[in-house]
Amino acid sequence: MRSPASFALLLLALLTPTLPAQIVASERAMVAQTVDGTRLTVDYSRPRARGRTNIYGGMEKWGTTWTPGADDATTLRVGKPVQILGLQVPAGRYSVWFVLREHEPWTFVLDPRDTLFHTDHPDSTAQQLRAPVRPYDTPHTEALTFDFPDVTITGATLRFRWGTKGVDLPITVPPTLPFTITADAAAPFVGEYRFTWADTTDAGPPSRFIIERRGEQLFGVWDPPAFGTLREMQLLSNGPDRFAYGWFRNGALWATNPDLNLVFERRDGVVTGFTYQTADEVIARGTRRR
Repeated sequence: MRSPASFALLLLALLTPTLPAQIVASERAMVAQTVDGTRLTVDYSRPRARGRTNIYGGMEKWGTTWTPGADDATTLRVGKPVQILGLQVPAGRYSVWFVLREHEPWTFVLDPRDTLFHTDHPDSTAQQLRAPVRPYDTPHTEALTFDFPDVTITGATLRFRWGTKGVDLPITVPPTLPFTITADAAAPFVGEYRFTWADTTDAGPPSRFIIERRGEQLFGVWDPPAFGTLREMQLLSNGPDRFAYGWFRNGALWATNPDLNLVFERRDGVVTGFTYQTADEVIARGTRRR
């Protein structure tokens, strides 16, 4: 049998309304971008200006080491080693800080201590990564914002905005597949091949396939164009005697497919042909003509 006290506590619990989700002054946010398989993730809180016009030099004093956010320090996680403002940044998770200055560039700081609070204001240490960065004036941004406005196959720009200031952080991602090849490495493959599709129903008759080096890049060119429009591919080294398919558009590498490869064959050390294939299917063959 329940005691009067326990019954009263149970009744109180039943009668107490369910509280709504908590509203905080600076809501948490996350933004992420993948570049060539490398994941870039920013986790931060978003304070609002709320009519305050003295954010920099007033609310946040000049000379202060400040995390661009609120509550727990803003963090940046990089899935693979990258470059940021020329800094070599190993894979990992870092707290993010700016040293604010009125008339000089700010200092961008990555601290390997990723669980700091915004009031910790860390001093400079040998473990930190630091680089100068110049803020610029922007139209008013009410809620502190990080985004990736520019993304390429080799990197992205991480942009910070709050109040009337912005900072751009260029991030360079080392390519998974090398975009260039030396003349000596390319020489065994350069030449003309007879290209035959495994399924000629839609692909058409055999054609010429010319492999040539232009500058520091290796290309394969169909003559006539395959399917009427597919003229060339860029060849990206994907292992010994193996090249992945790269789409080349408007004078630049546009995208890559490491699962679609030209796998070359040799006889007595000399390249005699190739198969054009996925991991489990041969799509076409090339036989060297000269």
